[in-house]
Amino acid sequence: MAFLLIAVVGSIVGITIVLLRNRRPNSMEHSIDEFERNLRALAPETPSRRKRRAE
Repeated sequence: MAFLLIAVVGSIVGITIVLLRNRRPNSMEHSIDEFERNLRALAPETPSRRKRRAE
């Protein structure tokens, strides 16, 4: 019975550590940065980027 209790407690501790290390940030700054990153990904390329050098 003690072995089962140790296994359950160890599992709970391990799951808690994994969840805490992999959680997403909730700060306002992170949300703003993520929104700006998504806007840049959707924005069309500027003309200077699209031009290729004539060789």
